[in-house]
Amino acid sequence: MDRWSGRLASMEYPDYSAEIQEIQDNGITPELLNRIIRRHQGCMRHMQQLYGRYCTEADKVPIFTREPRFKDEGDLEAESAINNQVNNDFFSEIIDVKVGFFAGKPANYTYGDDYQAEEETGGEEAVEEASKALSDFVKRNNMFDIDMETTKFAAICGYSGRLFYIDTEGNERVMATPPYETIILSETEMTEPEFAVRYYQYLDLNDQQIWKAEFYDNSTIQYYEGQLDGLAFVKKKPHLYDYCPLQGIPNNRELIGDAEKVLALIDDYDSNYSDNSNDIEGFANAYMVFKNCKVDSNTMTTANVTGVIGIDVDDPDSPYDVSYLTKNIDGTFVNSHLDRAEDNIYRFSKTPNLNDPEFTAVSGMALKMKMTSLETKTGMFEAKQLSADTYMFKLLASSFSKKKVPFDPLQCSVKYNRNFPTDFLNEAQAVQALTAAGLPKQIAFKALSMIDDVDEVMRLIETEQDDIPDLEDEETARLSQEEKTGEVND
Repeated sequence: MDRWSGRLASMEYPDYSAEIQEIQDNGITPELLNRIIRRHQGCMRHMQQLYGRYCTEADKVPIFTREPRFKDEGDLEAESAINNQVNNDFFSEIIDVKVGFFAGKPANYTYGDDYQAEEETGGEEAVEEASKALSDFVKRNNMFDIDMETTKFAAICGYSGRLFYIDTEGNERVMATPPYETIILSETEMTEPEFAVRYYQYLDLNDQQIWKAEFYDNSTIQYYEGQLDGLAFVKKKPHLYDYCPLQGIPNNRELIGDAEKVLALIDDYDSNYSDNSNDIEGFANAYMVFKNCKVDSNTMTTANVTGVIGIDVDDPDSPYDVSYLTKNIDGTFVNSHLDRAEDNIYRFSKTPNLNDPEFTAVSGMALKMKMTSLETKTGMFEAKQLSADTYMFKLLASSFSKKKVPFDPLQCSVKYNRNFPTDFLNEAQAVQALTAAGLPKQIAFKALSMIDDVDEVMRLIETEQDDIPDLEDEETARLSQEEKTGEVND
């Protein structure tokens, strides 16, 4: 069984500075594209290994490939040896907890509605038009799903891809792309790409493995096809944006997945757990011993099946015996080792153990303290995600402008909502304490996790206090009264 022993230099994301300079000077060529993809192969295989482990593929999880401990070359009996391969899927739990915590609730995509937004966009009607364009984009693409997929890929592999395109109806669309198919070329951050490559394998109608590649710049897509290291140009077309539409979203600056630092601990846990399972299933803690007895293979088989044996002895007067040779297993030591390994897996991956009785028993500030490590890790990713969103809004603005839709990307904002257990009683008490201390209610209400729009809450409070109906309700009442008056006059 090949256990994880750390990242190698060949697994790191390549430095493409020389390739970027060459493209800027002379443009892309098939030879240069093949070089870019070839340098990405080590990183690609590493990410495919990680993703396969998340999917629990048989050849990607080390415990599934292990052989019996005492297997000899040519030993036929080893084929039937007990060899339990128990996968304790900490890997997927680490990823899923991060995804659920960060993207388990839909993010709020909003366009500014204050006087500054009106000035920058072109008036109140322009703001309404821009806000509708953003809302339609979010709904049409189900950004809730896109955010979850990009978070998942980034948590597994270290970064994720996000590709923007125009569909057949002329609408702006977006899709998450696997990082092992995505190469971002940027002199700054992969959230702001200058060029990008997407490459993938598929079966043609003759069941032949063919590779396709797409090269993106700030105006066109170039398509290539063939075998790896031998891709040839096919065609070129505009992508209708003013910037490179394929961007990367890093999990962190180092492009490290959430579970990579604890892979060796997970492999150790699986190995020891499987060994214990072998001992239990094979009764390896006890062996039957025969003294001065004639025992053949049939007798042994009968003993294993029925638990009862009959034996023959040469000399009834000679001492003979059938007994068990047992070994003492220190269960405390085994359990202690597994418990320590489990604690370290959660600790070093910055993931709370949701099955820990102590975790479920706490609330309020104590619960938040236990979530600090996860919040820290998630906050690092959120910073990268917000950078990617800023580029996304700029990309959308370039497309909206071609449709004469007013849209200022700097007036767009995103609020990611943590999927955190809510303690309404403590939050309410905190708001009461803040208002009693003299803080404005608008500031105090921001402490309530259930409130996304404080301004809307303040407006509703004023409406209730003054007993003033909303303008919409007032207009409805006026029209109703006019209808009644009209009926009377008639």
